[in-house]
Amino acid sequence: MSAKPITAKMLAQRLGTVARELGCETDAIEVHASIAGCRIPLHSTTFQVDDDGTLLFLNGFESFLDTMRAEMKEMEQCLQNESQRYNQLHMALHHLTQTSNLLCTQIAVMCEAHMAGDNALVMRQVEQFTQAYRANLKPADGRVH
Repeated sequence: MSAKPITAKMLAQRLGTVARELGCETDAIEVHASIAGCRIPLHSTTFQVDDDGTLLFLNGFESFLDTMRAEMKEMEQCLQNESQRYNQLHMALHHLTQTSNLLCTQIAVMCEAHMAGDNALVMRQVEQFTQAYRANLKPADGRVH
């Protein structure tokens, strides 16, 4: 499909088709422009057609653009905040996964040692768990039961 210039006749025909599909007269259709996914109402104070057929967005359109720019800046900041939050959660999950894998490996070593009758290794593993518990998880009041 090659690009063809849009003519005034093509535009009039399309607007006629839209009016017919909406079941109204062409003068009842409010026209909008869509720029970067943002629907912009076209009013006589913000939009005109120049004598050579050029579509002109006038100065009144600047306030709309300023509002849109401000909203975009706010959305970018929200996106950055969510990105930072996601990264923090990703790192927390990564550390939790690593710790969980290490714990599972240590428990597997202890189970294998117990099945093999290596009580010395089992006791070393239990002692390591106890030391880690004491260092990291023991309640502040010192009670464990």
